[in-house]
Amino acid sequence: MAGASVKVAVRVRPFNTRETSHDAKCVIQMQGNTTCISNPKQPKDAPKNFTFDYSYWSHTTGEDPNFASQRQVYKDIGEEMLLHAFEGYNVCIFAYGQTGAGKSYTMMGKPEAEQHGIIPQLCEDLFARVSDNQSPDLSYSVEVSYMEIYCERVRDLLSPKSKGNLRVREHPIMGPYVEDLSKLAVTSYHDIADLMDCGNKARTVAATNMNETSSRSHAVFTIVFTQKRHDEMTNLDTEKVRDYWGL
Repeated sequence: MAGASVKVAVRVRPFNTRETSHDAKCVIQMQGNTTCISNPKQPKDAPKNFTFDYSYWSHTTGEDPNFASQRQVYKDIGEEMLLHAFEGYNVCIFAYGQTGAGKSYTMMGKPEAEQHGIIPQLCEDLFARVSDNQSPDLSYSVEVSYMEIYCERVRDLLSPKSKGNLRVREHPIMGPYVEDLSKLAVTSYHDIADLMDCGNKARTVAATNMNETSSRSHAVFTIVFTQKRHDEMTNLDTEKVRDYWGL
């Protein structure tokens, strides 16, 4: 797509309990934006090097000077998304990895402030910027939706009592959309945090060999951010409607 920009980041998490009990060995090393992978079955072979926009070393703890915290990941990726959205561009993060890789932690995190993921931090900064607006001719509105895709069924996480399978349709101009997916207006970070918590509790989870409470579904959290500006010269209103997508 013309004008589109794609950046790729990789992150290595700490060993989980299962890996620690099996005396697992870390075969990943990171230097700058380069990720090095060694083959433990072929120790004489040179490591394979791969370069990305970001290589995040989160295998250790915060005492390690090379440790990439939740805040660093947000500042590199989330802050740029927020900037582009205010400039009028649609933005999306696609989190990919096997079960237990740490996708949900990176995107959503945990309740503790220092462990918030990209989406909560982005929402907090979004409302901070909105509250700083001093222009009487500029107003903002924010709406959110949250759904999961599990076993080829689409479910509304913000309406957990609705057990039915939502249908995916395609608008001739607007493109694909989920029919009857709830879209809720929010006016503060507190509102959006409550809805995220509600949606996370409604997600399908089950034990796997990698994670006792693994998220067993694909989840899509969408923020619809609308900027409305009034032009006093022409007495006309203009709108910019932009989506954030977090998967």
